[in-house]
Amino acid sequence: MRAPLIAARAAQHAQMVRRVHAAKTWLKLDDDTYRDVLALRSGGKRSSKDCSVEELQAVMEHLHAAGYPRPGGAKRVPLSPRHKKLWALWQTLADAGQVRDRTMRGLLGWIRGQTENHAEALAFLSAAQEYTLIESLKKWVARVAGTRGEA
Repeated sequence: MRAPLIAARAAQHAQMVRRVHAAKTWLKLDDDTYRDVLALRSGGKRSSKDCSVEELQAVMEHLHAAGYPRPGGAKRVPLSPRHKKLWALWQTLADAGQVRDRTMRGLLGWIRGQTENHAEALAFLSAAQEYTLIESLKKWVARVAGTRGEA
């Protein structure tokens, strides 16, 4: 009776490993970042093969929060107040004609170029990075407003 249960658990584990790897590819995580996420959510394990099904589920929840869509339709992750500020400043710059892509993809592209770890999602930003990015956007908005005021 235990053999079918063990086989079912192994199949579930293999399926979760495939899902985690698909999310890693979709989010374009480099190997170090991926293994850091694994270690963070699995008690220090740096390989998905070493993780339990429950640990892999925790990793998947983290990757969903980082932007990987859920099956059956993407549930939007609510933005934190700092992420809302980044978005509002980005939209202000877009309204002023300063950015080519006013979408979240455009903002994330700019963030990727501004951060040392080339963050692919807002969830991967540290509080210090969020602060620095907000201040950079504020200064950019101020420069744009200053040039418009002088014209």
